[in-house]
Amino acid sequence: MKGLKKALAIFRGAAKNIDAYKNFIKEHGIRPDKVNNIADFKKIPLTDKRNYLLEYELPKLFARGKIPPMAYASSGSSGRPLFWFRGDDGEKAGTDIHEKIFKNIFNIHKNDSTLVVICFSMGVWVAGNYTLACCRDLARRGYNLTSISPGTEKEDIFNTLKDLAPKFKNLILAGYPPFIMDIINELPRRRITLKNDIRVLTAGDKFSEDWRATVLKTLKIKNFDYVISIYGSADAGIMGFETPLSIYLRRLAVKNPHIYKKLFGESSVLPALVQYNPEYIFFEEVGGEFVLTTETSAPLVRYNIHDTGRLFSYDDMIRVIKDGGLEKDAREQGLLVWKMPFLVVEGRSDVAVTFYALNIYPEHIKMSLEDKRISKLISGNYFIYNKTINKGRVQKLCLNLELAPGVETSQEIQVLTTNIFVENLKKVNSEFRKLHLSLESRVIPTVKIIPHGSGGLRAKNTKGLVQIGGKKAKFLV
Repeated sequence: MKGLKKALAIFRGAAKNIDAYKNFIKEHGIRPDKVNNIADFKKIPLTDKRNYLLEYELPKLFARGKIPPMAYASSGSSGRPLFWFRGDDGEKAGTDIHEKIFKNIFNIHKNDSTLVVICFSMGVWVAGNYTLACCRDLARRGYNLTSISPGTEKEDIFNTLKDLAPKFKNLILAGYPPFIMDIINELPRRRITLKNDIRVLTAGDKFSEDWRATVLKTLKIKNFDYVISIYGSADAGIMGFETPLSIYLRRLAVKNPHIYKKLFGESSVLPALVQYNPEYIFFEEVGGEFVLTTETSAPLVRYNIHDTGRLFSYDDMIRVIKDGGLEKDAREQGLLVWKMPFLVVEGRSDVAVTFYALNIYPEHIKMSLEDKRISKLISGNYFIYNKTINKGRVQKLCLNLELAPGVETSQEIQVLTTNIFVENLKKVNSEFRKLHLSLESRVIPTVKIIPHGSGGLRAKNTKGLVQIGGKKAKFLV
């Protein structure tokens, strides 16, 4: 099994050098000298944030008890900030992947003048500072690459695009998909025309093929693989990324039910499809969730990241390609050089709003937000929660949506968004569909339209799922 040798080495290193992991496996009766093959490896108990990372004193998670030089935070599924750490080796691995993307997918040559505008949240959050660190390292490797990090400050972004971007041949916009779309939609109102060769790099969440197509058309980008997504996390860094081959297959799957079923099964919301390097990270699929082993500053061994999905080896995917009659076309387009395994990423298993005992996930909401009928009317920021009324006897699903800049509140938009949300939720959530058949109007959400930038998106003292400020959805309590 590809990558197993590396995973075993990471396990043995953690068992020898990490006090927390020594104690963890001792408590579970695991002897490192008895773990020699995949069958032995699969007997090692799973770790996650709760049973491992949050159970031990911080220095015990690192070799020699030394806390790494870089700290950052993730919002966590509960909305409570969690702190993570990385050293130079973690940044080198991220730089290697960024170089592969920039050089082999974006076709950026070392001498090309390139501006990277980082629109991920900065401050303590991981995506922005990690992207900046990788881009700075690429510049040290000899790339004619300049980075600027306005984060989610829109005035700084638009000033950069207007006054600085024209001085460069290439422009890379990096950010969370809904926020990038918000920026793109606002360009005409700002009277900004981008004349660079443009690429878009996203992370934090998957997007639909309609979203990709809209970005390509709006920014006049000809290559479909110039808009790609990185699959990463604060826990493990970059875990995978879209490639020309994965994008090709995903775009075909949207149009071809046979390919869709082979790749994504019965999933009603289009999953992400990425490839990963098993020399950096070893994946297993356990109970429909991804379990990974990777050499981070705090080594992660059989770590359950609580993302759901499926694994495909490269050979497995070649069989899908051959079965679908795609081999000749893929070979002629030069796509079969991407000889890495695949991840089908469905979503989080632990982030959802519960309504009448059914779960509503961020993916269910995103499908409506990316609907062509309303995608340019809303910013992509939302807050969804379950409200109980009549002394707890009745539940009401509430959705607050922020309008896009320059769009005025209207009854028409409110009705349209409500109808689209119900329509799509019935498509992707079979439990909601059954609930709607029995309860009808009682389960139709109350949609509130919030003017752009006015605040008040989140209902006070209410727990629910929020997406705001260029960061991925999180559950606030």
